[in-house]
Amino acid sequence: MGFSTTRHSDSFAGAINEARAASAAGGGTSLSTTLAQVGLPNGTEHVGLIARNFATAVVMKFALNPYLLILKTTDQLATTGNVTDYSSAGQQNPATASSIVLNALDVLANGNALYIGSHLPFRGVAVKMSASVNANASVLAVKYWNGAWTSVSGFTDGTASGGATFAQDAPISAPIFWTVPTDWTAVQLNATPGPLPQVFYSDKKLYWTRWSVSAQLSATVAANSFFSLNRSTAYAEAPQDSLLQFRTFKGPGGIANVEAKTDAGTGNLIVNCYTDNPVGAF
Repeated sequence: MGFSTTRHSDSFAGAINEARAASAAGGGTSLSTTLAQVGLPNGTEHVGLIARNFATAVVMKFALNPYLLILKTTDQLATTGNVTDYSSAGQQNPATASSIVLNALDVLANGNALYIGSHLPFRGVAVKMSASVNANASVLAVKYWNGAWTSVSGFTDGTASGGATFAQDAPISAPIFWTVPTDWTAVQLNATPGPLPQVFYSDKKLYWTRWSVSAQLSATVAANSFFSLNRSTAYAEAPQDSLLQFRTFKGPGGIANVEAKTDAGTGNLIVNCYTDNPVGAF
């Protein structure tokens, strides 16, 4: 029996049903040596990246960033009725205005906090605030789990302005970020201390952070999106006009966005997203 020497390339093993650009229209999201970020639409199951239009740049540097679980509690996870899951609403493309409601978020002693975690460690979160920002003097504290809730090091709050956290956007160029802990431990939330902790995503151990404020926020505060930053800046690289295609998914255990920049000069990045759901998923 002979073997064919013809080379076949089946980039997408599945029935593609819908395609959509996640990047800016008309040629892709602008790139420079400052990081840019492109969120993926809900329902994404395949992604294609095209680096193009380089000026001075030799390569595009990029990373695929993990999907976040974003939970807000008003009684320190004691009851499910007082926990709001903003994971899907807070990581959409296009973003939905005021999708993460932080109205009058109170201090940890009164049971209020954000629990933000993922299947992989992450070095921070890019935050896009809505028109409703915080005006009350309040400091954000972020802790991670290493057997106990421990303050992160190298912490910077890009949303802070005039002593008030969540007072402005914290884009990927100036996010809420920290030094990724070497002793960060994946844990089930119901295994951490708290009053009668309930089971959230109990079948998975995740890398959790706990965000709390030093004073209650303003009565009307909301964010449009929270997108993670990759734990590593040892970026993958792609030359001009390269096409990278891969299967993934948008959801817990998958990715939610792409961060990218050029090594020098400028360029553009086209991010195309596809579904293989026969009834469509975008």
